[in-house]
Amino acid sequence: MHARSRLSVFVMLLVLALILSGCLNLGQESATQTPDMQSTQAAETMVAIMTQQAPMAKVTQAVVSAPTSMAQALPSTTFTIELLPATSTPLPAETLPPTSTSAPTETPLPTETPTSVASPTSTAIPTPNWKMVFVDDLKSGVWVNEKSEDFRLQYTMGGYAISNKVVRDIVFSVREESYLDMQIEVTVRRLEGPSDGYSGIICNFQNGTNYYILAIGVDGWYGIGLKKAGQLKFLQEGVDQSGAVRKGNSDNLLRAECAKGNLTLWANGIQLATAKDRTFISGTIGLGVGNRIVPGTMVLFQNFKLFSLEQP
Repeated sequence: MHARSRLSVFVMLLVLALILSGCLNLGQESATQTPDMQSTQAAETMVAIMTQQAPMAKVTQAVVSAPTSMAQALPSTTFTIELLPATSTPLPAETLPPTSTSAPTETPLPTETPTSVASPTSTAIPTPNWKMVFVDDLKSGVWVNEKSEDFRLQYTMGGYAISNKVVRDIVFSVREESYLDMQIEVTVRRLEGPSDGYSGIICNFQNGTNYYILAIGVDGWYGIGLKKAGQLKFLQEGVDQSGAVRKGNSDNLLRAECAKGNLTLWANGIQLATAKDRTFISGTIGLGVGNRIVPGTMVLFQNFKLFSLEQP
């Protein structure tokens, strides 16, 4: 039972005891004590008891005895007052979780120092340094004048003409000087003959059965031929579709390059074919006219130019 409730019961019992005590002893003490005295004693007794009960928190036990006169009428009653249980230990205040530490701002990675990479410079193929060593308008001069039933070599019509009546072969006219790494230019025009005849430039000439020929035909055909041991074989040939070769009896500017095993043919400034062959790496130069099937081709040559490759 709660301490405060017990105290209330105790006070009520005490008041009841006092009333009973007063009633029982009224007759005995009435002669000696006045009502005022009785009331005064009762009040003092209550005050004393209440005073003794005041420090509740410090008293372990308290025995309250009724006055002597009351003890004669009622058996003595012992009241035990329990101490209030110790106040419950207050729960510790809730410890707030520590405020979350803000994540450190991300340390920026050091900027990468760009490494300068030198872009490879394209190595341009050096242009060959050609030097002109001989020019001939082919109107007159040192070229051979000769004729037979199968061919004719002569100056005519403002140039040098070659006529070929041999089937599947070449009639040529060459100079005596030998050259290494050369480029030749000449203008060609068909005067008469079948459409399958051709004319061109001879280089690295060894003898009548060993040389190269770079030529075009009046029908647009072109080829780079190797004659070796009397056998003619074209390393490259075709029919021009670009219009570089002017057909019929038109003038065509030919250029042939025979240098360091490379054979290249141009017509009117446009490259037609190239081939690699080192069967002959030097020799004399000349002009030639051939027939593929039908004989009788005659071609006029003009404005011959020879260039030699200068060594670095």
